[in-house]
Amino acid sequence: MPSIRPADRAVSPVIGVALMLVIVVATAAVVGGLLLGIELPNDPAPQYRYQTDYVADGAGNTNDRPYVNITLTGGRIEPGEDFYVVDSDGNAVRWDAVWTTAGPLTAGDYAHIDGYGSDSALNHACEDEVYRLVHRPGDGESATLLSVEISTPAVGNATSHC
Repeated sequence: MPSIRPADRAVSPVIGVALMLVIVVATAAVVGGLLLGIELPNDPAPQYRYQTDYVADGAGNTNDRPYVNITLTGGRIEPGEDFYVVDSDGNAVRWDAVWTTAGPLTAGDYAHIDGYGSDSALNHACEDEVYRLVHRPGDGESATLLSVEISTPAVGNATSHC
């Protein structure tokens, strides 16, 4: 009966080199990923619904100024201090200057935007103006949660404010 010698059971040099190559490539991939800063995906965007109403004649507003109401009709937004209303020129006010409710926004809460008073840093609510609710978490990133474009001209006494 033939005996098995230790040299007959060893891994061949070709297989050894192939295994070493796989280990080196896998290690390089892991180190490269860490050095390049591969990140996990961010939290999903909030799910919500809203309705916008542009009041072109300014009815119900001080001095009949035209305005936009943005009403949350579904979902929930946890705005915090990182949320801003931004106009088409990039002017911004914190969300709590225009929302009529403090804390988390839920169905029925609304923002009143006209470019006067607490939101006077914004352009007036006139034709061709665009307002966006933007999240700026402070890490250099930003995300637009909603955008409202006014496409109707002001009417009646409200035209004197545009």
